[in-house]
Amino acid sequence: MARRVSLATPLATPFSASALPRFALALALSSLLFLQGCGSLLATFESGAIEDDPGERTFAQRIADESIETKAIVNLHAADDRFDQGHLVVQSYNGYVLIAGQVPQEELRQKANDVVRKIRDVRRIYNELEVAAASSAMTRASDTWIANKVKTFLLTGSDTPGLRVKVVAEDGVVYLLGMVTRAEADRIAEEAADTSGVQRVVRLFEYID
Repeated sequence: MARRVSLATPLATPFSASALPRFALALALSSLLFLQGCGSLLATFESGAIEDDPGERTFAQRIADESIETKAIVNLHAADDRFDQGHLVVQSYNGYVLIAGQVPQEELRQKANDVVRKIRDVRRIYNELEVAAASSAMTRASDTWIANKVKTFLLTGSDTPGLRVKVVAEDGVVYLLGMVTRAEADRIAEEAADTSGVQRVVRLFEYID
């Protein structure tokens, strides 16, 4: 018995002959609008070149910092069970890494350096770990409140680059990371020091001037 073979129906042509003039007109108009947009953009910046902000992290740098923070916490707890008895805070800004919190023994402070130093993209380590009992939930809540208040003041201030600063509070001590000029660093530190609840301000900036 002969097998039946079905022939696929050809797809319809997307544009009929009568539609071609309308399509050509639409394409021409779209091209004109695109060129006008480019012209407007160029006119906006015709007075000078577009320059990068040296204090801004690139997208890749932001991802690298997040990776450093995650790896540091995971690797520290994996390296020694005694870290579980303390409280660890790790923050990174453009490879400048802060390790803060409390550990039960002095030996763990050095061990923290050794572990974090092996992580890719780490450029500098600030070890602010204290040999003490882990901070209480109330203290941590207060630290969060202080850090948020300082950050809010920096963001709303007219002469402080709040978006380029990372604020960390630990046991009343405020640590400041970011890429700023020295003049900006002075203003930021002064603003942070004037915030109620702050006991001390520690600058960990990367200077861009």
